[in-house]
Amino acid sequence: MKHRLLFVMLIVAMLVSLTAVTALAQASDPIQAAADKYFSAGTKNIAAKDLYANLNDGDKSNDPYLIDIRAAADFANGHIPGAINMTAKDLFSAEGLAKLSKNRQIVVNCYTGQTASQTTAALRMLGFDAYNLLYGISGWGANDKIKYAFTAEQSGKYPVTKDVAQLPAAGETPKPLGATIQDAAIAYFPGGFKNIKAADVFANLNDGDKSNDPFIIDVRKPEDYALGHIAGAPNVTVANLFKTEMLAKLPKSKQIVVYCYTGQTASQAVGALRMLGYDAWNMQFGLPAWAIVEGVSTGVFDQAKSSGNYALVTATAPAAAPAPAAPATMPKTGAPLVALLLAGLGLTGVGLALRRR
Repeated sequence: MKHRLLFVMLIVAMLVSLTAVTALAQASDPIQAAADKYFSAGTKNIAAKDLYANLNDGDKSNDPYLIDIRAAADFANGHIPGAINMTAKDLFSAEGLAKLSKNRQIVVNCYTGQTASQTTAALRMLGFDAYNLLYGISGWGANDKIKYAFTAEQSGKYPVTKDVAQLPAAGETPKPLGATIQDAAIAYFPGGFKNIKAADVFANLNDGDKSNDPFIIDVRKPEDYALGHIAGAPNVTVANLFKTEMLAKLPKSKQIVVYCYTGQTASQAVGALRMLGYDAWNMQFGLPAWAIVEGVSTGVFDQAKSSGNYALVTATAPAAAPAPAAPATMPKTGAPLVALLLAGLGLTGVGLALRRR
């Protein structure tokens, strides 16, 4: 009977230990897991008309927390009523993040929707209900000092191809910028956003030095990719980009340039890639900055059609709200700890049983 009891206890201890190891393995790369969870469900953006409708529905309880991450001088030239001005450097600090609530929608705006997109992706990965304001402050309104920085006439008109590019074989992945999502975000954002002009990408690809060519990724829809894309760029949607097997195919020691339609989706991807340790850059304003491809809806900003043309205010920014009570985060790390404790208890029990023999 004692031998049977001992055998059962050994089996239980082994199972508990295996559970602990599995839990730890799953928790070992929280940044990749959070990125994949977010991007596989689609990026989060909000149009100015929907934001305006929310702010003017007569129900203050559902108003989002508005964060404008532009420079203070530009904020003073015009911003959305009620928005607070906070740089990404200040936002992605322990103090800045503590001012946000996970129980309230957050809308982030910048100049064109590209840097706010990187911010939104990181906030989403941290568990906040964040949205990027499409086309930035210009999507809301404009004045003599606020204008969108790109028009179709500024396209580089560089060549595109219909030849399908393949991904390389899988290799090693880089080390994330931090052990946790928050640590990685705090490590990346204070250093500034990583955006690159289409003209600079073109110049690099044509400087006669292949060794410094970037690895280019097209994250648009496959049907639009088929109509024309930058030569050498494979097509990977953001829904698939953050799968473990896909990340392993990206170069860990080479510049990566990501582009989409307007620079907003690609920028969200770049924020997450940066946190994962990749040297990723967003190609500003997307493929239209490289070339306007016939048959593809470019999404190029049009003040008459793309902006709500709502009023901007120039009053001084209100102070950031005091830190609200945030939901407990223990469940995210508690499971592995509990599993380890159980494993320890199980193995201790086995040891005691053996000693009694």
